[in-house]
Amino acid sequence: MSTPQNPPLPAATLLLIRHGRTAHNQAGKIQGRSEVPLDEEGRAQAQHLAVHLAEQVQGGQLGRPPSRIWASDLTRAQQTAQAVAAALGAAVITDPRLREQSFGEYEGRLLSELLAENPVFEQAWTQDFGALHPPGGESFAETTARARAWFEEARPRSGGELAIAVSHGLTLSALLCALSGLTPSEAMRRGLFRHGNTAYTTLSLDPETGQVRKYSAVQAVHLTVGAAG
Repeated sequence: MSTPQNPPLPAATLLLIRHGRTAHNQAGKIQGRSEVPLDEEGRAQAQHLAVHLAEQVQGGQLGRPPSRIWASDLTRAQQTAQAVAAALGAAVITDPRLREQSFGEYEGRLLSELLAENPVFEQAWTQDFGALHPPGGESFAETTARARAWFEEARPRSGGELAIAVSHGLTLSALLCALSGLTPSEAMRRGLFRHGNTAYTTLSLDPETGQVRKYSAVQAVHLTVGAAG
């Protein structure tokens, strides 16, 4: 006679969000660790996101309100997280491990110029983020390591728990590649983990092990609704 198996615990949920738009985003400039606040459009995006997530919580799609809202210490992420926190009634916990990849000498440069003049950078940017290592900056592998260290410490650990993190485009890509087991080049070929401003990915996690049970496509419907309103 077989021993009955305990049913699996309900999943824990982690929302990974990219910050709202900045003037550097609009101009096509590389930001990295540069301190650039949200522009007017970015502030509006953050508000649309906050309303959307509050509706998702109230409607039951995200379950209970978040236990924690984490954010990078860079201003653009803080401003986005504060808008979400105000709508969801939670405080923001700051963690520098959620910062964007440092781009060293490339910060403030136009992306289009770098792509045109630097074939090594162009190949890494368009085909394999894993090869990114700007002069005076941080490698993609280093970004991955610190983001993964944050996850192991901060991930939700109870069935049905919701946690939120506001971070940056490359940092989110690095973490999602690490958690999904995909190489950066494979994820790029498949068009995965590319977040526009205030877009997010939802992860369903095993609350005991942290293993990813499933991940959503990048979500940005709130931006369409906000633009129409």
